[in-house]
Amino acid sequence: MSVSKTPPAIERIIALANEPMALLDKAFTVICSNASFQTKFNLSEFATSKNRNFLEIIDSSFDTVSLKLLFLDVLKTKETIKDYGIHSKNSPNNKITFNIETIDIDGETFLLLAFNNYRETEQLQSFLQSVLNSTNYGIASYEPIYKNDDSISDFRITYTNPEVPRNFGLEPKDVIGKTCCEVYPGIFNNGIFEKMVKCIETGLPDNYEIAVSHNNKTMWLSATIEKAGHAVAVTSKNITPEKTAALEIEAINILLSNKNKELEQQLLKEFSESFYSYGSGDAFFNSLLLEIAQKTKMDYVLLGEVQFNELGEEIIKSISVIAFGKVADNFKYQIKDGPCDEVIRGNYACHPRDSQKLFPESRTLADLDVEGYIAYPLIGSSGKVIGLIAVLHQSEIYDITYIESLLKIAAKRSEMEFERLQNEKLLEMKNKELERQNVELASFAYISSHDLQEPLRKIQLFASRILFREKANFSDSSLAYFQSITNAANRMQNLIESLLNYSSMDASDIYFVPTDLNAAIDDIKNNMTDVLEKKNARVEVGKLPMLSVIPIQFQQLLTNLISNGIKYSKADVPPVIKINAELVSSEEFTGKKFWKLDIADNGIGFPQEYEQQIFELFKRLHGRSDYEGTGIGLAICKKIVQKHDGFIRAHGIPGVGSVFSVYLPAE
Repeated sequence: MSVSKTPPAIERIIALANEPMALLDKAFTVICSNASFQTKFNLSEFATSKNRNFLEIIDSSFDTVSLKLLFLDVLKTKETIKDYGIHSKNSPNNKITFNIETIDIDGETFLLLAFNNYRETEQLQSFLQSVLNSTNYGIASYEPIYKNDDSISDFRITYTNPEVPRNFGLEPKDVIGKTCCEVYPGIFNNGIFEKMVKCIETGLPDNYEIAVSHNNKTMWLSATIEKAGHAVAVTSKNITPEKTAALEIEAINILLSNKNKELEQQLLKEFSESFYSYGSGDAFFNSLLLEIAQKTKMDYVLLGEVQFNELGEEIIKSISVIAFGKVADNFKYQIKDGPCDEVIRGNYACHPRDSQKLFPESRTLADLDVEGYIAYPLIGSSGKVIGLIAVLHQSEIYDITYIESLLKIAAKRSEMEFERLQNEKLLEMKNKELERQNVELASFAYISSHDLQEPLRKIQLFASRILFREKANFSDSSLAYFQSITNAANRMQNLIESLLNYSSMDASDIYFVPTDLNAAIDDIKNNMTDVLEKKNARVEVGKLPMLSVIPIQFQQLLTNLISNGIKYSKADVPPVIKINAELVSSEEFTGKKFWKLDIADNGIGFPQEYEQQIFELFKRLHGRSDYEGTGIGLAICKKIVQKHDGFIRAHGIPGVGSVFSVYLPAE
């Protein structure tokens, strides 16, 4: 059909349309077009599109073969095509988008092409591309690549502005069309791939901040992921300078914090070490609070004890008060309606400002005009609150952490001093009780030495007189009875004298005197001459040291041990007592050095399992008929050694002998 045969209505519609339009015949020849079409394809009025093939008009860089196939298909199917787009081979950003419809005129089918406004689209794309290329943000689009099971295995880069690849030394042309596995394999290890997949599957946006290593350098990226159609759009920013600066500031802050902690610990250490020079009791508390006041510059520092008034109400009685750097008079005040009410419940209290507003009923805060208050409870060994230590200030308290640390240490040390003072009071009570018991013991000793022995002496006296006068008239059995009475009375007298000796270990005055033990043994041997000769006994003495001892008690100790060796000798075997000394270290007393005195004999010995029993009062391993004794001798020995801050051990072998080892401190 010629142009003249084109219906005028169609020509007017095409001419008046704002968007570029053209009517093509089945050979793709332009039958008619409008001015916008002429402009879109840069056609002058002398080179019109009329009677020219459309495939010759468009740029040769476009794929005309595919376009021709499309036109033929539309002519055949008469299908309407919306927003069909073709790209230039030379420039991916050069794109033509148009709609295609078919028109039947006089039995012939024509193609009506309606194009998007080329200049507006071009200008918009140019402006958008300019923005994308100049922004400091990286913008890229990624289309998912699916496996056969519909799971996402990778993403293809469909668009990127220069900022994204530039971070890795690349250009957009180096990455567009490639997969992330090829260009950015690191996303499969740092969790970004999983975030992109989740965004595709859920449609929910995500953001992250991540460190990426490139060319042995660490790069920090902040990014947002959003779903865009069937792809994900990732907007990222290189925040390495900001992050590096932030990390440096953080490192500096940590360093300063550590330095402050070191300084604080040093101050606290010096504070703790100064406790040793504070004295005790009131002097200790005054010195402690004075130093707290000096270090904290607080107006008041107070240490008080929980007491009860005449009405049974809990009150605080101050033990030490520091006011403006000086020791002040102590006072009592009510706990109710004040901040110390929570402290005596075992809680730490910190009100660095507005204390009077918080506790308007507290007379103490009002009288002292206090603004800031910090206090710690003092806990006794029973677990109950026994007092408190507090700082009070007439203005706001700022250095809270440092003050808390000082008060916490001071509270613990004050608890120890309270405990020590309480133990002193308890010890004083115990000493008074001990004095009372000693008086009773002295009374008992008097009774034992006089009242008990008096009837005993009469029994002995009258028994001896009866035997003297009536002995000739007594039968043998009567004489045996009287002899038993005499022997029992003698044993009773020995027992009383032994008890008096045992009790006198505590009651007697203690005077330690440097004593030559060799000379002491010589004196003992001289006093025991008759016994030694009677038993044909021998005492062999090695080189003994000079020790500070209680002479009378120590002489009794050695006498008892030597007598023990002679008493428990074997029949027809002369007793041999060997005494030696050496300097040793005892593991029982953490390496402390002792002088060890061994008193060994060749007597009957004893089973080792009885070592502890033989030192018990009245404990005997043999009957009175076999060996004389009261069972008190070794108990006296143990008590004497304990009075010398030592200890005694015994080792026996039946039929071989015994060794008694006395350990005395070397210093």
